[in-house]
Amino acid sequence: MGTHRLVSELSLDKPLHPVRVKVICKGPTVVGSGFQKTVLIIGDEKGNTIQATLVRDLEASADMPLEEGHSYEIKDFELSHVIPERVRLTRNRYNINITKSSVVLKIDPIKHFSFYCFPNWDDLYRGLHHPKFPIDIYGQVIGVGFLEEYIMEPVNGNNGIIDHKIRFFVLHIPNVVIKCVAYGALAHVFNDLWNSIDADIVLCVLQCWQINWGQGNLL
Repeated sequence: MGTHRLVSELSLDKPLHPVRVKVICKGPTVVGSGFQKTVLIIGDEKGNTIQATLVRDLEASADMPLEEGHSYEIKDFELSHVIPERVRLTRNRYNINITKSSVVLKIDPIKHFSFYCFPNWDDLYRGLHHPKFPIDIYGQVIGVGFLEEYIMEPVNGNNGIIDHKIRFFVLHIPNVVIKCVAYGALAHVFNDLWNSIDADIVLCVLQCWQINWGQGNLL
């Protein structure tokens, strides 16, 4: 038996061997009462992906030990079932919990050609792709709006917070135009990138975007 497992082999019924993974995507850090939490998507050498949660004390170093695009070996983690939610980041039923007892070691880059999950567009437009799972999109940006204010949904009895969003369109293939909306910090990042580009043709890849259906169109 090898010294590590693929993320597709993880199970609560088996001993938890270390995993060797690449950080595909890292979400924003949420600060709570005495802790900070970051959600990540990580993948192994075979292209299997899994959601991971990194929880650290507020007193810990501000430098996060896991960065996008880098590869790591993770030991002594915990495994739990993914909490049923409206959107799941991967199709793996488990979530890796990286705690203060976990050991994270940087390793040589994992050589996997791609972790993208581009949908079959015929299936997508026929409604055969489950909206619970995010998709990846690539194409030409053909129109970008302006930053708009919107009010986030109230949480725990607090009033909604004003944040920003930006609307834009992506031309995937001839005659397939996708309406897209970026929210929060991502809206500002997209707006800054768009305003800094002088090229006539701008291509982009959007990773882990949620599907919304409205008025017969993909939004």
